[in-house]
Amino acid sequence: MLPIAKLQAPPMNDLYNCAMYLHRELSRHNVPYYFLGGFACINVAMTARTTADIDIAVPSGQNGYGVLLDILQRAPFVQDTEGLISQDSYYFFVESSGRFVEVDGVLAGFMAFPKIEQAGTIQLQHLQLNFLNPAGLLKLKLSSWANKSRRSGLKRDGDIIDINSIRNLLIQNGEKMSLKGLEGDAANGLWDWIQEFEDLKTWQLLDSSYKGR
Repeated sequence: MLPIAKLQAPPMNDLYNCAMYLHRELSRHNVPYYFLGGFACINVAMTARTTADIDIAVPSGQNGYGVLLDILQRAPFVQDTEGLISQDSYYFFVESSGRFVEVDGVLAGFMAFPKIEQAGTIQLQHLQLNFLNPAGLLKLKLSSWANKSRRSGLKRDGDIIDINSIRNLLIQNGEKMSLKGLEGDAANGLWDWIQEFEDLKTWQLLDSSYKGR
């Protein structure tokens, strides 16, 4: 078998297989969760891109993150035994295709990730999965944009697609979002974005009172 770190990114069907498995297992243990990151953006905002992994947030503690770790530490999940990547990375083995899906678990409430009870989540009609809502996804993406190394690195193109897609979705749906109320990295990331792309007027369609810094 090839080292996991060298395997190609999985097709979307494999990502859905992994996501549904996580949904079933966490639901069986009554653990609330939400999907975020690129996988969520693709489903919620229909972003025209692919992703190689799934990001999922659960509460801290033994009855939250502890349950997720227990799930990730048994089949069909595996870890890279070649020592090419972090031993903290977990992969879902899709038996039907022979491919792997990387899963990144995060603590809801840690840093910019909203707590479960504060996170607005949605379920799409064709899926049972819980996704962070568009506004929440946009805040996280803007927080990431505040990181200079990230916005100039390999994730730049994907982040640009995600931010534009989520913002356009909110605008097309006539939704408003308080940009003046953003704090920390989200506020800094928005300003960094506007400085680079000079699109303040587009953002003001979400919040007409926002004037930047």
